[in-house]
Amino acid sequence: MINADAVAWRCFTFSKEPIHASVKAAPRADVVSQLAAPSVVSHLIPASYDGQDPEFLIIWVLFHSPKKLIASSEILDSAEEFLARIDIEVDSPNPTPVLQSVALRARAGVARIHAPRDLQTMHLLSSVNSSTHHHLPLKNAGNIEVYLDIKVSVPGSHFSVDPENLFLKPGEEHEVKVSFTPKNPKGREERVLTIFVQPFGPQYEVVLKGEVISSESKPLSPGSCFSDIPSILSNKQFLTWGGVPLGRTQLQKLALRSSSTSTTQHFRLLIRGQDQDCFQLQNTFGSEERLTSNCEIRIRPKEDIIVSVLFAPTRLSCMLAKLEIKQLGSQSQPGIKFMIPLSGYGGTSNLILEGVKKLSDSYMVTVNGLIPGKESKVVFSVRNTGSRAAFVKAVGFKDSQKKVVLDPKVLRIIPDKFVLKERTQEDVTLIYNPSDRKSDHKSATELSTIYFFGGDEISRQQYRRQSPVA
Repeated sequence: MINADAVAWRCFTFSKEPIHASVKAAPRADVVSQLAAPSVVSHLIPASYDGQDPEFLIIWVLFHSPKKLIASSEILDSAEEFLARIDIEVDSPNPTPVLQSVALRARAGVARIHAPRDLQTMHLLSSVNSSTHHHLPLKNAGNIEVYLDIKVSVPGSHFSVDPENLFLKPGEEHEVKVSFTPKNPKGREERVLTIFVQPFGPQYEVVLKGEVISSESKPLSPGSCFSDIPSILSNKQFLTWGGVPLGRTQLQKLALRSSSTSTTQHFRLLIRGQDQDCFQLQNTFGSEERLTSNCEIRIRPKEDIIVSVLFAPTRLSCMLAKLEIKQLGSQSQPGIKFMIPLSGYGGTSNLILEGVKKLSDSYMVTVNGLIPGKESKVVFSVRNTGSRAAFVKAVGFKDSQKKVVLDPKVLRIIPDKFVLKERTQEDVTLIYNPSDRKSDHKSATELSTIYFFGGDEISRQQYRRQSPVA
């Protein structure tokens, strides 16, 4: 009998017969109903006599996880674990001790396989009796281990895949090599590569398109000049992120364009560097968005491809990596790659004012008892609630348009610039000295507008070291 809590008890059942092959191929919804079986099994085992082999019984223990509806875009928690125990005892009307116990443990999760959207259709070109190949990166984006069967739909095809079986842990990524080796001058071949998650799915499909090219269209020889290969154009020479709070992410995009005016170019994008885990490429596979460290793209003539790079800082420091863009395909040359530097830092400063009145989009401080020619003082605090030091500068203007700076003889700000470390505060004193001109301050009026400009102190210091005039 099965001994477990209420949830696990419904998941483990017995069967005296092995699972039929047709059950394995059935949809998962049908599997649960076909595997319905008791949690208690009784069996009469006759006594064995001298010279006779004792009779034995094989009992199949089945597990089927509870039904759950999970959206494809839903963030997954850890896989569920179910624990139970099989107790073997003598069937008697009187209480009897347990003869033997067997522990049961099962894990249930969601299988999700991600691959680059640009590779949902793979194009391969090769001449007769030659071979070309592309790599298809597959990532386990689920929360449970998966066994994959990877097959080309039609046996005897000119397409092949290696490996045909793959095991992936959650978060693990592995490349599959897809090869095209035509044996006859037939012009085109189209097949489907199926990626099936054992034992009950889901199944993913990638379209394979192969084309036989003539010997005159063979790849460039090693002696060809590199200048004959079209370059890649980008609207940004580098990507840099300002302070991004830990636990948050920030996305930036760049556009890539091939300089070729007649040929579709095939490129592989890869993030490398000392902090490559903090930068990821964002793309989609089917209806699902995925993050990966590499992908492959095809750029047609006069077409712009948008590449999205996500930065997720893991510590309060500067992080560096680079985006490598390498040409693939029949016209690629080894060693030719383009690089776009990536840099960003984790954490950010956050400034607030204390001791003043907060308005909807600003602060207000009131100066009372103004007398021409006599100074009036107001003191309040600037606090940095962020995780990095900030450089603060205060400037007074005559109005909110920031067009005319107020005369320092009328308004002094002490200090007007300072470094504010994380989780500290600084008292700021405003000294206002009205002019001798006749003024009516009996009613409230706007005297001036003070702007506090704040930025990251570490970045400012780095800029000062690189620029002597800063």
